[in-house]
Amino acid sequence: MSFRKRGEVINGGNPGIRAVRQVLPNATPRDGTAARTSFMAGRPLARGEVRSPALSDRMQRLSVRDREISAKPGEASENGLDAGHQGVRPSPSSSHQTTSTGSSHLDKVLGHAGLPLGNSLLVEEMGTTDFSSVLSKLFAAQGIAHNRVESAAGIGNTHLLVLSIDQNFAKELPGVYRGSRKEVKKSKIAEEESKVTVQNLTGKTNPTRYKDLKIAWRYKLADEGDDADKPSNTQAEDENKLYSNQFDITTRLMPAPTASEITFVSPLQPPQTVLAQLEQVIKKNDRKLVRIIWPSLLHPAMYPPSMFSMAKIMPLLHGVRSLVKKYENRCVMFSSLSSDMVDETLIFQIENSFDSVMKLEPFGQEMIQFLEKAYKSQPNKVQQGLLHIAKLPVFSDRGEMHVINSSYAFKNSKRKFEIEEWGIPVEDVDEPNENTVSMQARTGAAEELSKQTSVALDF
Repeated sequence: MSFRKRGEVINGGNPGIRAVRQVLPNATPRDGTAARTSFMAGRPLARGEVRSPALSDRMQRLSVRDREISAKPGEASENGLDAGHQGVRPSPSSSHQTTSTGSSHLDKVLGHAGLPLGNSLLVEEMGTTDFSSVLSKLFAAQGIAHNRVESAAGIGNTHLLVLSIDQNFAKELPGVYRGSRKEVKKSKIAEEESKVTVQNLTGKTNPTRYKDLKIAWRYKLADEGDDADKPSNTQAEDENKLYSNQFDITTRLMPAPTASEITFVSPLQPPQTVLAQLEQVIKKNDRKLVRIIWPSLLHPAMYPPSMFSMAKIMPLLHGVRSLVKKYENRCVMFSSLSSDMVDETLIFQIENSFDSVMKLEPFGQEMIQFLEKAYKSQPNKVQQGLLHIAKLPVFSDRGEMHVINSSYAFKNSKRKFEIEEWGIPVEDVDEPNENTVSMQARTGAAEELSKQTSVALDF
């Protein structure tokens, strides 16, 4: 049996313990908390001291995570994305950070109220229609709308990166929906009347304006008291509008996107050149959300026949996806493809390169005529095709099977791209009444009797 002095460390002969004590010479067994705090603070190493690489890396990761968690809205986190970005929200299903696709119905079908960051979405379309291009333009217009929310303060938060040789893509983006003509006219009138001018004060433009301003102070306090007691959801509604806007495809986004908001990269260059240009743009916009758009992938009008081989397109596609995964905290990708123009084997490989796949199957002419006849009194209910779900982001990576066919239908209206549950309508056929049947029977009997006799029976 041996006795040790008070304060002497039991495992003092352990080399690992000695190394820790060398790094923390002021640490004592009674002050373990202070020792750990000093160790995690990253004190500069003295001459001859050696720090474990594994511990150093772990300390760095923990410090980065602490800074990201402590980031407040309006401050930039370690990954470069603004913590108060209006276009980013946590997913209600998996808590992943998501951004809107420009279509609230498509956001809902994806299962995350948007497209999670670090993921890609492919929209395939069967036939010769071009509904997928509408979704790609909505995706791009939503990014511009997010960027211009903060542009009033002089800070842009979103950048578009388009893989296409079509420079007119930026000029064809739909504008934000402002309402019907009457609503737009009323809003303009209200805006003019709200301006404090000499004419408004004197009542020349609006006789009741001066009277309203004269007695407004009487009800100001009363209105404020009433509004304080009533629950208001105005702030939540405004935030929802900023996250997912509604667009009017009959209008154009004004002003058009500038070079600071959108960058075009030609996919016809060598893959190394394309990937280098993409990464350069992503690094340049290190404080912004980068939305990569690849519209009309492998369209014969823009791609030469050599690009339709698997050896040409797949290295580029895998490279772009690796960039999205590398900068997963602030990158998403959207692409559209016409499946009738590409070989099935190549389509299968392309689908495997995306995290989410949606398929559009437009109706034929006979089906459209049937729906128009069934919804004769309600033409707004006529759908234009079916939407099939092949893969969903995050869920498919976890092994969950979310393959849904022929359960949703889509229609491209003036205001938005709508997706709803599909059901075959029942055509209403007017059944003959009893009176109509009896009259037809009497008429038929009279005609038959007149044929059997040679004398006319008309009176």
